[in-house]
Amino acid sequence: MNILIAGGTGFIGKRLSHILIKNGYRVFILTRNINKKNIIKNATFVDWETINPELLSSVKVVIKLSGENVAQLWTRSAKKRILDSRVEITSKLFDFCKNNEIVPNQLINASAVGIYGRKDAKYSNESVDENSKIGDSFLADVCQKNEQSCEVFNIFDNISILQIRIGVVLTRKFTFLLALPTIFSIPNPGNKNYYFPWIHLDDVVGFIYYSIENKFDGIYNVIGKNLTNHKDFYQILAKNYFGFFPWTLFLPISLIKSFGDMSEMLLYGPKTSSEKISASGYNFQHENLKSALKKLP
Repeated sequence: MNILIAGGTGFIGKRLSHILIKNGYRVFILTRNINKKNIIKNATFVDWETINPELLSSVKVVIKLSGENVAQLWTRSAKKRILDSRVEITSKLFDFCKNNEIVPNQLINASAVGIYGRKDAKYSNESVDENSKIGDSFLADVCQKNEQSCEVFNIFDNISILQIRIGVVLTRKFTFLLALPTIFSIPNPGNKNYYFPWIHLDDVVGFIYYSIENKFDGIYNVIGKNLTNHKDFYQILAKNYFGFFPWTLFLPISLIKSFGDMSEMLLYGPKTSSEKISASGYNFQHENLKSALKKLP
């Protein structure tokens, strides 16, 4: 089967491409920089301006992983880039498929658990699932518009549209940097009562592969099976890297709120449920944080 990936040169896309190619799929990577073609062995790189139905019309699965990093200062222009990189790119992807006579039977779109928005601390132990109310924060709005933009693909008969709401994907560099403040008794940015929505890269890629094999549609929270609150999360990180559980401090919530809209990434984190993935038959490769930290990319 042939698969087209937009955003295939990011760290999720690269790992996913390797797994797909290893298992016999032919992978096409949509890119603005064709010079990147050597970073994924045996993948076929195509420019966004390509019109070559003879080459591409056999594509049956389209995967959209595109999106500008939200971890930046949220200026007005940055907010526009964050939104446009998820919404406008969907329209361009649709046009690319039409121009190349691609009739996909499955679209997989990367969304995020940020769609659930803010959650008051007193409710932090309540789980949210795929049917929970969408939040009213900036990130929730971006996620909702991202998912809604995919509706244009319903023009294709019998297409399955899968929305994967991904948590924070752990990497070695990222987790090491997060552990440093705790070790040096520097207050962490966050709320100790809220849950940290981690997920290992292996399970993001693993579930996408599993969903292709089983042609899933609908909405799935792609989130770790056993989440921890921020306090336990930072302590486990420190134990993993430095061998002991230190005293964990947090910045005052009032100070974090002074960051404006960006504070929502640090202060609000509902306990997101992964029960739907488990019920689908997918077997997590990393069921808890301690296991996940031992095999980070």
